[in-house]
Amino acid sequence: MKPRAVTAPNASAMTLTGTVTWLVGDDELAIIDPGSADPTHIDALAAAASGASTVRILLTHNHPDHSGGSRQLARRVDARVFSIASGTLRDGSVIPTDHGDLITLATPGHTPDHASFHWPAGSAIFCGDLMMGGLDTALVAAPEGDLGAYLDSLQRIRLLEPGTIYPAHGPAFTDPVTALDRYVHHREERERQVLAAAATGVCGLDGITDLVYGPDLDPELRPYAKGAIQAYLAHLLATGRFPSPDD
Repeated sequence: MKPRAVTAPNASAMTLTGTVTWLVGDDELAIIDPGSADPTHIDALAAAASGASTVRILLTHNHPDHSGGSRQLARRVDARVFSIASGTLRDGSVIPTDHGDLITLATPGHTPDHASFHWPAGSAIFCGDLMMGGLDTALVAAPEGDLGAYLDSLQRIRLLEPGTIYPAHGPAFTDPVTALDRYVHHREERERQVLAAAATGVCGLDGITDLVYGPDLDPELRPYAKGAIQAYLAHLLATGRFPSPDD
């Protein structure tokens, strides 16, 4: 059993080929991350939902590339919108579909309100921005990102042993264990790079960012890279591997 996918036309360096909206069910339908408010995308989703008697819209988190079209789509298909941020979802909330229940998982790290959805009938997890298809990393950056929470969320997904992980950007992960290993390894390697950069005596966020990411960093991505370095420094400080300014 596989979900249906409709990709929003919002391709970018941060969204890859665009935001993938996942649809689970036919008559009792769940729409996960309706994506941007692009009219052609909303039209495509409304058409895909036209045969359903009940529609529920689920948000993994409130970033506009995931939630921007939620209100428009809700009006078009007469649906409610559910999210952790709004208080309409919590960890363990069950969303029924005629293709099996979706179980809400609180998976903070990318954002504090981030959720994933476990689909036991499909042996799958819809992971939002926790992972990015085709990559070994996803954005965890200040001020929203929390690296410790993020690593805990990856471990939580691992323990459920899904057969497939469906991200909101890029292709599905069909070998989740290997993919999760790569994600954790990337974080460990980046931590070593941040510590090594700091050990050179370079001061300031800009200096560490330059050493870790190098001269080829796309200027468009620099603010995100700096935010990521902030998240690493906060995590290293919280875990006692980086001296506080008062030490």
